[in-house]
Amino acid sequence: MPGRSDTRSLPARSAPPAPISDGEWDLLDALWSLQRGTAREVAAAVEPARGWAYSTVKTMLDRMVEKGLVRARQVGNVWEYTPDVEPREAQRSAWKRFVASAFGGAMAPALEFIAGEARLTAAEREALIALLKEQPKPANKERTRGKRPEPA
Repeated sequence: MPGRSDTRSLPARSAPPAPISDGEWDLLDALWSLQRGTAREVAAAVEPARGWAYSTVKTMLDRMVEKGLVRARQVGNVWEYTPDVEPREAQRSAWKRFVASAFGGAMAPALEFIAGEARLTAAEREALIALLKEQPKPANKERTRGKRPEPA
C-alpha cells in the first residue's frame, strides 16, 4: 500500500548495547554519517572498504535491528535504517567489555597498558594529563578491584 509505514525495533533499552562486530561497526559508521539510509545506500557507503553485496548488508542490518543497534522503518517498498545507538554509547560499551575481558575490570592497569603502548606524542600526553586533572574526584567509594588486601 503506497505511503504505508511500518517500524521494526526493540523496546527502548536500559542495558548497554550488544557486542558490536567489526562489520557492524562499519555499518554503524555509515549510518552515523548518513543519519538514515536504505540497505542499498549503506551498502554503497561500505562498498569501498568491504565490497559486500546488497543482500549481505541487508541481512546484517536486519540482525542489528534484533540486537537493538539499528531501527528499521518501512517506507513504501523500502526499509530505511537509522542508528539506535549513539557513537559515544557504543564506544563506552566496547571499552567496558574490553577492560572487563582483558584486565578483569580494573581500569588503572588498562590505562597503564594503553599509555605504555600507545606511543603518544608530547602534545597528546599533555592533553591526556589535563583531561585526567579535570575529572571530578570520585565520592568516598572504596575501590577494591585490582588492589591487594591490607596485611592483618
